[in-house]
Amino acid sequence: MRPTRTNIIALAFGAALCSACGDGPTQPSAANYQYTNVPAPAGGVAQFTFLPVTMAAGQSVTALGNLNPPGHVLPTDHIYFYDGDLAGNQPFGSDVRDVLMPATGAVVFIIRPGGTDYKIMFRATENFYFYLDHILLSQALTVGQVLQAGTRIGTTAPGSAIDLGAFDFTVKHTGFVDTLRYSSQTVHYVAPRSYFTPALMAQVDAHLYRSASASDKGGQIDFGIAGKLVGDWFLLGLPKDSSGGPYGWTRSMAFVYDYYDPAKVRISIGGTVAGPGVWGIDATAPRPETVTVASGIVSYKLYSPFDASFPPTGLLLVQMTDPSTIKVEYFAGSSASATQFDASAVTFVR
Repeated sequence: MRPTRTNIIALAFGAALCSACGDGPTQPSAANYQYTNVPAPAGGVAQFTFLPVTMAAGQSVTALGNLNPPGHVLPTDHIYFYDGDLAGNQPFGSDVRDVLMPATGAVVFIIRPGGTDYKIMFRATENFYFYLDHILLSQALTVGQVLQAGTRIGTTAPGSAIDLGAFDFTVKHTGFVDTLRYSSQTVHYVAPRSYFTPALMAQVDAHLYRSASASDKGGQIDFGIAGKLVGDWFLLGLPKDSSGGPYGWTRSMAFVYDYYDPAKVRISIGGTVAGPGVWGIDATAPRPETVTVASGIVSYKLYSPFDASFPPTGLLLVQMTDPSTIKVEYFAGSSASATQFDASAVTFVR
C-alpha cells in the first residue's frame, strides 16, 4: 500500500544505506552499530512517550508484516499510521497531521528517496534505533542533532500514512534462515507497539488493524524454518548483498502469514515466477510450515486474499529439492491443473 522509492540524496554512514520504506542492501550487524559514529543522546531510553501522529476515529495502525510487492515482497519491518480506515477498505483520508518525535533521539541519517518526503533514522540508546518515513520536514535536520521526545519535525502529506520502524541490537530472531540477506534494521527488528507507554499503547490498540484472534498484536516478520518451505526465498544466483534492494525485489518470494490475520497463509511473489502479487491458498492445501523435502511436489491454487470465493488466478507448483532449495512454477488460469514441472520452472534458495 506504500509507494517505493530509490533515489538516495543524503547519507550519514559509509557505504551502508537504506532504501524504499526501510528495506535496503544488507548492512553489517554490530552490537553498537559500528558503521556510524553518531552517539546516543544522554539519558536516552528505549520507549515511545509520544504518538508520532494523533489518532482519530476512522484512522488505522497496522501490525508488522505488510506484504505489497514489488517493494515489499517480504514481510515489512515497520508499521503504518494510516489516515484512513483499513477495515472499511479506505486507507486514505484528507488530513495533514503533525509528525512528532515519539522518543528522544540523535539523527543517524536523513534520506529523500524520491518526491518531497523524507526518511529519518534516530538513535535512542546504545542499541535501540527507530525511524520515521514519508515525512514532509518542517525544519532542516543534521546528522548528530538530538531531538527531544514530542518535538514537531514536520507533517504528513494530505491523507497519507507514515511509517514507524524500530530495532534493537540486543534482540535476535530465529526466523531469518540466512541473516546475510537482510539489513540490520530487519534482523534486529522489534514491534513498535510494544515500546509505547501503556496509555499510548491503549490508544494504538484502539485503532489497530489486527484480527482479534491474533495472540500477538505487534506482528512478526521472521517466519523461516530451516528445512521447511515456510519463510523467504531468493532466486538462485541473487547476490546476498542485493537481496533487500530493488534488484532483489523481483527475485524474491515468501510463504508467510497475513499481517491482519496471521492464521492465514500468504504467498508473496515479487516477479520472475509470475507478476508481483500476494495470494491466499485453499484451506485444505498443505501449510508451508509442514512442507519438507519428503513432501514432493506440492500444488497451491492461488486465490485473492480479499475474497477466497473468487476462482483461483492460477496454480503454483513447489518442491523442496533439498532443505535450502525449492523449484517453483506458476501456471496461469483458474482451470490450471499441472502436476509436473516443465522447462519454465525456477529455482530459489535461502
